[in-house]
Amino acid sequence: MIGTMMTRIPGFLIPISLIFLAAACTSLPQSASPVAVCRSLIERVDLRIENKGVGDAQAARVDGYPYLRINRFLASFEGELGSPDAVNEWVQRLRALDRDARQVELQNLGAANIVVTVDECAERLLSADRVSPTFTADLMATAQAPRHYDDVARAVGLYPLTQIGVALGFERWKAQNLPAFNAKPEGAVATVQYGLQQGHSMSADEVAALIDLSANNSLGIPDLEGQLLEVLARQFAPTYVISQTTGADQVGRPYWPSKAAPAPRTDRDDPTIYVRLAHTRFEGEVLPQLVYSIWFPARPREGAFDLLGGELDGFVWRVTLGRDGMPLVYDGFHVCGCYHLFFPTSKLTRRPVPEDQDLREEPLVPRIAPDLATDERLVLHLASGSHYLTALSVTADDAGEVSLRFVDENNGPEFGLRSLALAEGGRQSLFGPDGIVRGTQRRERFILWPMGIANPGAMRQWGTHATAFVGERHADDPFLFEGAFAR
Repeated sequence: MIGTMMTRIPGFLIPISLIFLAAACTSLPQSASPVAVCRSLIERVDLRIENKGVGDAQAARVDGYPYLRINRFLASFEGELGSPDAVNEWVQRLRALDRDARQVELQNLGAANIVVTVDECAERLLSADRVSPTFTADLMATAQAPRHYDDVARAVGLYPLTQIGVALGFERWKAQNLPAFNAKPEGAVATVQYGLQQGHSMSADEVAALIDLSANNSLGIPDLEGQLLEVLARQFAPTYVISQTTGADQVGRPYWPSKAAPAPRTDRDDPTIYVRLAHTRFEGEVLPQLVYSIWFPARPREGAFDLLGGELDGFVWRVTLGRDGMPLVYDGFHVCGCYHLFFPTSKLTRRPVPEDQDLREEPLVPRIAPDLATDERLVLHLASGSHYLTALSVTADDAGEVSLRFVDENNGPEFGLRSLALAEGGRQSLFGPDGIVRGTQRRERFILWPMGIANPGAMRQWGTHATAFVGERHADDPFLFEGAFAR
């Protein structure tokens, strides 16, 4: 049995693979099938990953199907998979989420040399389970998107009462910060302009054609990946104008100084922009999104009673492209999930939503995004210290004073920030198994915990962003824009 599996494993993987396979077989009879051995192997690997705290939270595990993972976008297709081809496409994408997550987890576990073995076992389990006539129905009933709100915490924290104070605080924040978007950006004592160098520029028609071609699959999902993602990311990247008063306002690259470090640091000599492809659903179409993340060393505390300051800070900007190859809507929020703002283009209008009539946080639209000519790009003005987005403007196509290094979060050995090399050897994700960055907690958590969000104010991983304290909203909700905007 082991010999049969080993014939498909490269020679350099054999020693470590033998250890894991031998462990998998320890409690199994010698007549156990290859499927049983694979199931035992993956169970033991998963237990090791859990015990060592190297789990990856970007996509959720699916109970009973250890070779699949789910995110909110793919979960949104439940009930719409009307053909065998659509079901197969959906399952293969769940399989791909697990494959990427397992590579990250095994690298961080120090067992990267069994990635092939585990992946082959996962494929074997999928093939075995798909024989069942109830496989699709059972999987759809089980594969649920995660929810990053804790009802127990809300009950203990008397949420119906405590939300009132938080809602009032949100109103004060709006009154203090949103009017700036209607004024001309103010000059600062010192600003630094960061940008991503643009490569080959494509017309809207060319972008639209690429979107259509990349969506040639049973679910109509645009797969703009690899070099194509980089080309589009460079074309639609914003320019950042950042007021700088301390080193905490410089864009950099997060890293761990050591495995046991209390918090990550930021290399300011390596200004980096992290880009990922995401998707949303809007008026019957699946639209591609370019998600840009930049990181700062900290949000400095302004005094002994500052609730918001702490180690590491980051800002996320998302460009949702229409099928016409042009931006349809923009939005931005901090890596903690805080301060979520929406900027529709002139193609959309903000529609009334139930949150407009009660205490819940409504989708905030400080202004309509400016329309861009082919030689222009959007400018994001960020404040010093808080890194609040304070204004939008337009500039000629210029990457800026400081050129940002492009990193594709979906590819490469580090998978963005999910598997960082350590100086002492080994690898470690920037994010914990709960998706939260260790050491980035804020004092506001002592006040906001009744809102049901884990460690509010801390930096967190894509796929785990709850962006409303009062009410519920997830940054990667595939119907987020459809609920709030219309053509």
